[in-house]
Amino acid sequence: MILSMSEVLENVSDFVNTCLGPLGSDGFTWNTLRDIIIQLCATLILFIVIRVFIWKRVTNILEARRAAIDKELVEAKESNRKARLLAIENENKLEEAQAQIKTMLEKAEKDANIRRDEIIQNAKDEAHRRLVNVEEDIKQEIQQRNAEIHQQIVDIAMLAAEKIVEHEVDQDKYIDLVNKIIEGANK
Repeated sequence: MILSMSEVLENVSDFVNTCLGPLGSDGFTWNTLRDIIIQLCATLILFIVIRVFIWKRVTNILEARRAAIDKELVEAKESNRKARLLAIENENKLEEAQAQIKTMLEKAEKDANIRRDEIIQNAKDEAHRRLVNVEEDIKQEIQQRNAEIHQQIVDIAMLAAEKIVEHEVDQDKYIDLVNKIIEGANK
């Protein structure tokens, strides 16, 4: 359904007249002025009633709400500040704990190195002591073998001398002579 131009203009005109009410197509009349004055008085009375009876209550409610919001903002800022301080404090405690752990690890490593050095030194001392004992045992064994060899030489020499001389020889003099010969050979 397509409207003609004149119909559209009439519809717009009717709409504007309806919106304007008493100021519409009839023009401005005393009735219109009376309605405007009544509207102004009603608005003024409404404003006074609101101002006298409601305004303070509404203002107090709004002020109380603003104060509560301000208090919450202050508390939030304080909580935020405390949270940042706690975070910094926790970070510092974490750093201290890490430093203590590092110190403990370094001390444990140092103690372990000292203990290792003690064990190594004890092993070296034990090895040296055993080596000295073995050397002493070897010296004693050598002395014992030398004494046995010396005695065997003396016994063989005595037997040889008895056979050669075929008479009784003074054994003490002969031992001294053999000892001098052996000492000369060892040098």
